[in-house]
Amino acid sequence: MTTDTPKTIDDALLAFCARISPATPEFVEVVPGDEARVAYCFSNSAEQVARAGGEIAYGWAIWRWPGRYFEAEHHAIWRSPDGTLRDVTPMLYGQTRILFLSDPGAVFDPERYRPNILGAEPGNAVAEDYVALADARSAILNAYGEPGVDHAITPADQARLDAITPRWMALYAELERG
Repeated sequence: MTTDTPKTIDDALLAFCARISPATPEFVEVVPGDEARVAYCFSNSAEQVARAGGEIAYGWAIWRWPGRYFEAEHHAIWRSPDGTLRDVTPMLYGQTRILFLSDPGAVFDPERYRPNILGAEPGNAVAEDYVALADARSAILNAYGEPGVDHAITPADQARLDAITPRWMALYAELERG
């Protein structure tokens, strides 16, 4: 695992979040329900609303690879009837809290995939190059629909990916080395 819940909220993180939503990010406790499934935040939150009332809060889980980059992942959590925010989805790596950036306009629509948003840490040229190539790759792949769904890619787009991928992977390896 490279990205994780940020430890603190600093100016660089706030600047990244401001690109996505005017809301202030906040730490939210992860308290999954017994039937909740990893990676099913939208249905887990809807099921919690059906059981206990409240509403779904839409937005972004904010992750950070310290010194390298930030990542925003489209996410939903539960707002209890008293207004308390809880993430009812178990985390893949067992996190007990997340950083949540509210974005009421980011309502889940199964017909509209929202790709993760990356942002390089300030002053890290390797991360800036990596993020630029990751964005280019995503633009190509996301044109074919939701990731993980088998779609035939055109030879031209495959050639574009083939040109990007080696450099993108080399930059990632450089980021891993620190």
